[in-house]
Amino acid sequence: MSLVSRVNEAEGQAVFRQLCQPSLYPSHLTSSVKTANHTEVRGFVFQGFSNFREHQLILFAVFLTLYLLTLAGNVIIVTIIRVDHHLHTPMYFFLSVLSTSETCCSLVIIPRMLSGLVCLSPSISLVGCGTQLFFFLGFAITNCLLLAVMGFDRYVAICNPLRYSIVMNWRACTILASSVCASGFLLSLVQAVAIFRLPFYPTHDLMKTENHTWVTEFTFQGFSSFREHQLGLFVVFLALYVVTLAGNIVIVTIISVDRHLHTAMYFFLSMLSASETVYTLVIIPKMLCNLVGPSQPISLAGCATQMFFFITLAINNCFLLTAMGYDRYVAICNPLRYTVLMDKRVCVQLVGGACGIGLIVATTQVTSVFRLPFCATKVAHFFCDIRPVMKLSCVDTSVNETLTVIVSVLVILVPMGLVFISYVLIVSTILKIPSARGRKKAFATCASHLTVVVVHYGCASVAYLKPKSENARDQDQLISVTYTVITPLLNPVVYALRNKEVKDALLRAAGRKLS
Repeated sequence: MSLVSRVNEAEGQAVFRQLCQPSLYPSHLTSSVKTANHTEVRGFVFQGFSNFREHQLILFAVFLTLYLLTLAGNVIIVTIIRVDHHLHTPMYFFLSVLSTSETCCSLVIIPRMLSGLVCLSPSISLVGCGTQLFFFLGFAITNCLLLAVMGFDRYVAICNPLRYSIVMNWRACTILASSVCASGFLLSLVQAVAIFRLPFYPTHDLMKTENHTWVTEFTFQGFSSFREHQLGLFVVFLALYVVTLAGNIVIVTIISVDRHLHTAMYFFLSMLSASETVYTLVIIPKMLCNLVGPSQPISLAGCATQMFFFITLAINNCFLLTAMGYDRYVAICNPLRYTVLMDKRVCVQLVGGACGIGLIVATTQVTSVFRLPFCATKVAHFFCDIRPVMKLSCVDTSVNETLTVIVSVLVILVPMGLVFISYVLIVSTILKIPSARGRKKAFATCASHLTVVVVHYGCASVAYLKPKSENARDQDQLISVTYTVITPLLNPVVYALRNKEVKDALLRAAGRKLS
């Protein structure tokens, strides 16, 4: 199985290293259209193994044999695992999924490669090339992640044999396999879209692109509409920034030093406060500098870096709030199992998952945006946000905007929906509590989190999910100020003033210091 897999992957890599070399088709294939400035490429020609022309028949026979063995071997594995009930275990379930994925991966690449070995320079349309690239990347990434999941399965089986049937139940296996497949094809989609948004030129047209002026830096327009109020804005934003930093640092410190707050709820709160602190450091200092002096330019690399950390931390915050909602659901709806369900390992995994999702989405989003050619330099914003930067592109960005909306729905509406479901279940449980005091106490544990959730998701939804036609620069900046300056301030204000346990911890810390 491993030999077939390696051969299959080697064949795919050999082909894709020589894939999509842009050149004009013969005229009868109608591959290019002459425009005012350049020839528009409509397709590609594979160079393939043209350096081994005298050996192509032998290569065809070898690769055809390996291909048939790969197909037959993987089909046999999938069939045997399906019909033999002794192999109905997680290990062989993942193996059957891997074999299916590798079969599909080879079907995407090898047949066209074989046809190219027995005929002259096979051509492929842009759509065909994009489709092939999408499925190749999708299955390749899926295979990599499946191997990681299979490693985790072996770890549980050997290191935790008594809990194996619980940890690796069929529901967990199905979720892992589905997540792996979804991640692979989501990343593949982003990568394929980013590549095929680039303009392609035939060789004889490449020199013509030298006439373009390449943008190397941007300038923020910031709050230029409020020029006469900029000093006042600077004072207000600086005060809010200092309070935000101080408040979040105090929360992280008090949670780390006070053993009474060493619970899952406050662990998530400390992670959220740390994330919000870094989040403000990415945006606010640059904004404050531009308010009291001439707008300083930012390089493309600097803008991309700012956007990367902004998206990573913003998405991380969204999923941390979801994890906190789940924590409250378990605490109120399953109090007897709370310490088991929300142990330290689970909490670390949830935080790691939130951070991992943020990093993956930020990488794909920033890559897709900064692959665009830019023709303007003035960003109508006070930091490098996605939409204002995309507006500077020379080409149509409708595909990128659609991708941004899809990502926004997945990272805003999905977590928001999960939090909403958690609170529906929480409220239904609280209403069953017989004593009024018990109900009040249960509601009090959720009030702080619910306040932050409403403001955070509300601002994010308005900023990224409203129709493009309604975008107004001043309105967008007001919304952006809310989720970059006001929302990070909510954590220390809400949790310090409304949460009795945090206030008690602050009093204990102050008392120790005075004594």
